[in-house]
Amino acid sequence: MKKLSLVIANLLFTLSFISGQPNYFTINTQKIVGKNTDFWKAAGSDHLFYHALQPSGQILLNRMENKNSHVYMRSHHTFTQDLAHGVIRGQNVYSEDRNGKSLYDFSNVNKVFAAYVERGLKPIVEYDYIPKELEIDEKNISSGNDEGMTMRNTGPRDWQKWSDLMKAATQNFINVFGTEEVRTWYFEVWNEPDGWPVDQMDVFFKMYDIFVDAVTSVDPELKVGGPACYHEFFLRPFLEHVTRGTNFVSGEKGTKIDFISYHIYGLSGSWLNNEPHIQPQVQRFSQSVLWLQRMISKYPELNNVEFHLNEWGMSSNYYRTVADYPDLRYRNNEESALFLVKLVNSLYQIEDNYNFPTSLLLYWGFCGEADAESYFLGQRELTTGEDIPKPIQTGFEMLAKLKSNRIEVIRSKKDNQFGIIATGKGKETISFIAYNYEEDENPPGVNDEMHITLNGLEPNTRYNIIETALDKENNNTYSAWMKAGSPKKNAGDNLSAIKNAGELNPTNKNKFTTDKNGVVLLELPLKSHSMKLIEINKTK
Repeated sequence: MKKLSLVIANLLFTLSFISGQPNYFTINTQKIVGKNTDFWKAAGSDHLFYHALQPSGQILLNRMENKNSHVYMRSHHTFTQDLAHGVIRGQNVYSEDRNGKSLYDFSNVNKVFAAYVERGLKPIVEYDYIPKELEIDEKNISSGNDEGMTMRNTGPRDWQKWSDLMKAATQNFINVFGTEEVRTWYFEVWNEPDGWPVDQMDVFFKMYDIFVDAVTSVDPELKVGGPACYHEFFLRPFLEHVTRGTNFVSGEKGTKIDFISYHIYGLSGSWLNNEPHIQPQVQRFSQSVLWLQRMISKYPELNNVEFHLNEWGMSSNYYRTVADYPDLRYRNNEESALFLVKLVNSLYQIEDNYNFPTSLLLYWGFCGEADAESYFLGQRELTTGEDIPKPIQTGFEMLAKLKSNRIEVIRSKKDNQFGIIATGKGKETISFIAYNYEEDENPPGVNDEMHITLNGLEPNTRYNIIETALDKENNNTYSAWMKAGSPKKNAGDNLSAIKNAGELNPTNKNKFTTDKNGVVLLELPLKSHSMKLIEINKTK
């Protein structure tokens, strides 16, 4: 027994020693590896049509504009309305008169989209679901999918009226917002059709073909795609149809597709707090994307088609809270922001190493907690009570500080725990985010160090350097809220201090001078479960 204890003690010492070792990185500031495409600037919600026009939604949209943190917004239920978890979602755009003539009302949809456009944001328009007047009266049809999303997976009762509705909606958007603006939007026909009956997949393919025909008949340059699924078994036959199948409208081979949309979550919400324990990991996303890359590469017809992950999160089932599922604290704390940055870095690595860029990465969450005047419930939202940004929103705002060109980062060893996203603008401005995040490390607390060599700066030149940390102590509204005793509304100064924690306050400022070769070595202390935004500017 003594020998076993000694072995364990030695092993613990070795692991502790290794985890505290410095990590060496080189940033070649003048070697551009690609554009920083800001593909991650996107968000959405089941209830976005409702929240967007509420005070908290308006505040968040203003914040997105002011902080430059988001561009694309997505929501379900453009054509239907229901009540889910106490909140209205969707629209009532379609009805019929006593003679069965179609009637349209896009006024509220236009108000929501106007709220985006006036702030420089852009809709991803879903033409779903079937209005009740066009539903097929059948009981033996699928009413959702295995993630708990409820919808009636069926084609319309009248295909012509369905097509006319989509044409009318598209023409309405052109009339209200202008052709050039609407050409920057994306259009989809459904959300998560994975629950569609297998023996009726051709009905979904018909829906897609008619959708594409309807939208592009208004303007052939509008961007259409799909299928917004989360199972590979569904995606493969869909890709087969749009590339090599018979088009249900034209009778010709294939159907126009400008983007392929897919959903990935770190884990299913239905597995929360069950055995075995499952920890969301970025690796899960990387593996899935690489498998999808293999699948899509089998279709050369899709070489110029964009790839969208237009729903993601650490866990699905947005309405679940920490009260019943304590693991969801990562939706409240710094982990969500770290996960975001590590995911963005991983997707850029896939782009660089496998020539498979992600054109859009859309986080599924908005302002539900803020609208409900609830605080850090652990739901999948960007803001919480009193419109306080959660750390995930702070993570978006840190990413928004990066520059337009990605520059080369070389690491001395392969280590998934540490990473750097580096960007630059000539020799005068460099911005990068360095992170230290291992998803299954619990509890965190090890102090590590990153040794970063920057090459290619101006020789013998003085630079300013600003460090902004996001960790348990800094720029973390959840930690500030917990430290203040978890206050609720009307808490006065306590809430002011918490709000201030969401404003990306610099944690250190300094200067350095490069050597005769334009090189400098930075030693960056970095605790586990933390990241730092480093902004470097040449002094004037």
